[in-house]
Amino acid sequence: MANLVIENVKKRYGQNEILKGINISIETGEFLILVGPSGCGKSTLMNSIAGLEEVSDGRIMIDGQDVTFASPKDRDIAMVFQSYALYPNMTVAENISFGLEMRKVPKEEREKEVTRVAEMLQIGHLLKRKPAQLSGGQRQRVAMGRALARRPKMYLFDEPLSNLDAKLRVEMRTEIKKLHQKLGTTIVYVTHDQIEAMTLADRIAVMKDGEVQQLGTPQEIYDDPANLFVAGFMGSPAMNFIPAKVVQQNGTYALSLETKSNVVLPFPKPGALSSHVGNTVLLGLRPEMITEPQPHKEGATFVVKADIEVEVTEPMGADTMIITRIQDAEVNCRSNPAYSAQPGDVISMMFDTSKAVVFDKDTEERLDK
Repeated sequence: MANLVIENVKKRYGQNEILKGINISIETGEFLILVGPSGCGKSTLMNSIAGLEEVSDGRIMIDGQDVTFASPKDRDIAMVFQSYALYPNMTVAENISFGLEMRKVPKEEREKEVTRVAEMLQIGHLLKRKPAQLSGGQRQRVAMGRALARRPKMYLFDEPLSNLDAKLRVEMRTEIKKLHQKLGTTIVYVTHDQIEAMTLADRIAVMKDGEVQQLGTPQEIYDDPANLFVAGFMGSPAMNFIPAKVVQQNGTYALSLETKSNVVLPFPKPGALSSHVGNTVLLGLRPEMITEPQPHKEGATFVVKADIEVEVTEPMGADTMIITRIQDAEVNCRSNPAYSAQPGDVISMMFDTSKAVVFDKDTEERLDK
């Protein structure tokens, strides 16, 4: 196991800068996820850590050793790819032990290691099969087994679950989390799936256009997003962004919305609004903070009732998403499935702004940091 330090890493192809000065440090045994949309540079950064791409500037340290220009074989890392990259002519056992064989590990030790990994991943019954005889989930386990057999300092996972169906993806996500808890290994994991990032990571680096927009724990990223992009990217459904006018009321500052009736919402950091009176800002509110009336919230400091018109309802089993429109913004509200609402109905909802954030609608930066 090892720690990882990425210092001001840049990657250019001619005039095109893919990575624009990345700075990330992770501790031994930490699970870091690089997340972002396609083309944001996360796979390029992963390949740079692995030594598959040479960086243009900056340096990469693994366990205190500068490996910026070291070859992949000298970095003592193992990588699990999206495509599994198994040898089709080899059995599962041979695929798992191949890396050990290349390192001249004695046959008896190789067999012990294959047995250990097979038991851990519950693929002992597959050892004599070839990749073509395996399901997608089984192939992914074999690819993980090949990496685990090496016992390297660090594991790199490059979108390992993206080829699996939804149910299998959830199952494999759980297996990877169990594996990390059991082994305490240092893992860097690339995905574009924000649910994977939220459920697996110790910390998340949210990337966009070759830059880290925010680095923090899943809860920090969810509750305290650095900017509009992070707020919109993390969370399912995404955070609502509602145009709201800053007003002065009773000696403090609040946010005025035009729903079916005008409503003024208190804000937990009113001082942040003082220089924006009369201006329109974007109110960031998670769907679970707009709900049907709940008795235990009655009279709470940051809770206000307002009428909305229902556009669409989306039953999801455990809850129902009610979609409305406020000042031309589509707004998702999360309600109890027992709360009856039909398209066209005007219903009362509770707006809880205790965890609300506000953004500048032009710069998209937080105004209340």
